Amino acid sequence: MISRVEETKQPGRIRRLSEDLVNKIAAGEVVERPASIVKELVENALDAGARQVVVEIEHGGKSLIRVRDDGCGMSRDDAVLSVERHATSKIAALDDLERVATHGFRGEALPSIASVCALVLTTREEGATAGTEVAVHHGRMAHVRDTAHPRGTTVEARDLFNAVPARRKFLRADATEAAHVAEAITVAATSRPETGFRMTSGGRIVVEAPATRDLAQRLYQLFGDDVLMDLAPLEWSGASLRVSGFVSRPDRPAPARPAIRLFVNGRPVRDRMLAKAATDAYRGAGVSNPRPVAFVFIEIPPHAVDVNVHPAKTEVRFADMRAVFGGVERAVMQALSATSRETAPAPFVESVAEPGTPYRVTPGWAQRDIVFAGGAPGDGEGSAVSRGVSFSASDAEPELASDDRIVVLGQHRHTYIVASDGEDLLLVDQHTAHERVRFETLVAQFETRSVETQRLIEPLVLTLPPRLRPLVKEHAAALSDLGFETEDFGGAELRLGSVPALLRGLDPRAAVEGILRDLLDRDADGWIVPPGRERLAATIACHSAVRAGQVLAREAMAAIVRDLARTRHPTMCPHGRPAIVRIPKDDVSRWFGRKGWRRE
Repeated sequence: MISRVEETKQPGRIRRLSEDLVNKIAAGEVVERPASIVKELVENALDAGARQVVVEIEHGGKSLIRVRDDGCGMSRDDAVLSVERHATSKIAALDDLERVATHGFRGEALPSIASVCALVLTTREEGATAGTEVAVHHGRMAHVRDTAHPRGTTVEARDLFNAVPARRKFLRADATEAAHVAEAITVAATSRPETGFRMTSGGRIVVEAPATRDLAQRLYQLFGDDVLMDLAPLEWSGASLRVSGFVSRPDRPAPARPAIRLFVNGRPVRDRMLAKAATDAYRGAGVSNPRPVAFVFIEIPPHAVDVNVHPAKTEVRFADMRAVFGGVERAVMQALSATSRETAPAPFVESVAEPGTPYRVTPGWAQRDIVFAGGAPGDGEGSAVSRGVSFSASDAEPELASDDRIVVLGQHRHTYIVASDGEDLLLVDQHTAHERVRFETLVAQFETRSVETQRLIEPLVLTLPPRLRPLVKEHAAALSDLGFETEDFGGAELRLGSVPALLRGLDPRAAVEGILRDLLDRDADGWIVPPGRERLAATIACHSAVRAGQVLAREAMAAIVRDLARTRHPTMCPHGRPAIVRIPKDDVSRWFGRKGWRRE
């Protein structure tokens, strides 16, 4: 008799994921934050031929996003299909991918959004007797019914990521998320001047851009006359390539960071190589540290560019990248060359005190004198620091020196103050050190309700970039406490009556924009001070401090070192960067092969 051994089958470790889980994973590629939803819905509206797009958000888009358009609308059957994955009207066959002319084409946006929020789509096409309402709650169909609605489509997304708490906790403050939404609207509005855009956040208008006939007028609507006046037109054509738009004039003040917006066949994209082509053109024009503002539109045959690279549709691949790179570089160089032949106004230069101008310093540093190697204060080469730069001290016990005298030796690369306490060498980063001093000064003034302000002779009316406007409301109380007198002047405009005295001598318009931009763009881990008023104070201090690369008189260097020692935390700035480095005397002796004064 032959015994038969039954094989026991082990359960497999690979299993099919549920459709709900698949949808939520796929949504992560499309829906990163509220701005991602707004981008997708606005692009759908543009593809539907909308002439007017209205966006409303609450709490930065976390609780509500509503996008309304006057496009072609949808029938009942199309509305139901639109919330299913890979259902689209944009393409029908593989060959269509080679000539995509719409923003969307993947059929993923609406179902991805519906899987992470409560979505209600209401639509009506021309000639229909009734509209259609489709509700999908976190990936599950809730209802489909008739409703009243004008021609076009309205999409509401509520309670974003409520069913995916792991994603919701990564969202940032309401003002930050609203700023990202405003940037998404700004990019869309820039790409389509012929379409009107309106955005409100918490009922307050953030973007108001009626339909217009050209890009220049649209940039004026979004950024104001000051930005437009600093731009030069861009126009260049090749065999199968056209580059147009605007770039910043090299003789005008540059922003803290470059802002290059790229559009390929009307589609907003991100491309490091094309951004590099623009900055290389500036270097070719003699700009050593280019930080351009640019709006670059590239028109190329659809078959020469692949738009099916990333689910968010922000990346493209060119058949001949070298030709496109060269075209952008030549177009920007041609625009910069044309501006150099114009009679342009003198570039903005910070007011700088003439050599020998008295420099106000604080009283002595805990009975310790600061002396100057090689002469009296102020007799060194180079100019003094900018007018209005002054320092104040706290009562903290200094810890920078163990001797009675600090000797300021000079400046290295116009960035680092070189000093000695008689034993060790001290290297002080002039910007971060001055930033620490000014930060503690401003915080101390606030605590004693004695913040010094500088009232403007004539109030300024600012047109802030859309992405910065939500921050004004979010930080209104802190801005007021720290010396900014602001007033909503209607629409996109802000009236500025006074600024902190620490900003005296700086362009108030550029200072306000720079401060708000830093608050928005700096990551949460880029601070060692708590959010709110202290981060705003740190940003003001950063913008008012002397800069790296700025020539300082020795008296100014001495004041920085003296007042740094009087701060509570002299070793680093509010962003966590070191302000001072000590080089022990033993290390110096070892470098030169000495022990004491004798060679080893």
